[in-house]
This record gives sequence, C-alpha cells and structure tokens, in this order.
Amino acid sequence: MSQSRPTIESGFSESLLMRLDATNALFPCITLAIVSLRLFIVIPLIAICIAIVVAIALAAYRGKLHMAGYIGIALAAFAAAMILGKISGIRGVSGTAIGLFLSVLFFFAISAVLGSIAALVFYKPPPEPEDNK
Repeated sequence: MSQSRPTIESGFSESLLMRLDATNALFPCITLAIVSLRLFIVIPLIAICIAIVVAIALAAYRGKLHMAGYIGIALAAFAAAMILGKISGIRGVSGTAIGLFLSVLFFFAISAVLGSIAALVFYKPPPEPEDNK
C-alpha cells in the first residue's frame, strides 16, 4: 500500500493531513482544529445552546414549572444525550449527515441538562393565591 504524494490539485488540507499523520495518534484534535474547522456549524450551535440554557433558566425564574419537573427534564435529557452520543459515534454513522444531525441533537440535549441545572439555582416558586372570602 503505497501512499501517493500530495499534488497541487489535492490541496493544502490533504498535504497537511499526511504530515500530521504521525501526530494524529497523539493529538487527534489538531487535525480537527486546523483542517476541518466548521464555523458555519459551530457558531449557530453555540448560540442555540446558550439560548436553550437561558430559556430554561428564565422559565424557572418565572416559576413556570416545579422543581421535580426540572430534575426530570435534566435526567431525561441526559439519558437522551448519552444515547444520541453513542449512536453518532458508531463507525457507520460517524462522519455522515445523520451523524452530524445526531451530534447536534446531542449538544441540544446537553444544553437542556445544563439549563435544567441552572433552573434549580434560579427557581422562584410561584406566588401563593390569596383567598378572598
């Protein structure tokens, strides 16, 4: 199995990948950070995840749900995130469009977990109704 030398047509990323092949075993994130940085996915993903955390914490501050509800959301979202993460890491799924979609859902579920934990901190019980007799 001989590897062909990178040509001008193969581009910079292939050449860099071949040079980083030896260090790939030690630093797997180098290739991801340098060569295949996907800002068009990462930036909106960060924004949406922060929005999910803030929305759940804000709902808790307004007293929209009870404490047990936020704990249930955290547990259910964590279980779903672990399942989604495991499925998206399977060899046949990883690197495909379905794998990317499952990874995005994983991050949404983790942000729901973090939002539910923040909700436990910011929770304000709803006011007691006054009895007018």
